[in-house]
Amino acid sequence: MKKLEDADIIRIMREEWETRLARLTEEVDATFKGNVDGKEKTLLSPDLKIKRNGILYTVVSVGPRDAILKTPEGKLFIVDKDTLENEYVI
Repeated sequence: MKKLEDADIIRIMREEWETRLARLTEEVDATFKGNVDGKEKTLLSPDLKIKRNGILYTVVSVGPRDAILKTPEGKLFIVDKDTLENEYVI
């Protein structure tokens, strides 16, 4: 029987953490929400068009920390939440 080392325990804990995180990420149906005129409204959701530097992008999916956008040419890319809030216009 193999002796359980500290490195083995850390590896197993990391694997479990990644598995749980992946499962939670799949379960989250995230949208960016905010208060508009005192009412909570969805600010960012899939298929929404947003603009940056005169170019119109389509929101493909929204996560808790970032969003996947599609260029007019059809290329997908990831934008973090801070960049999205500061540089893009709905």
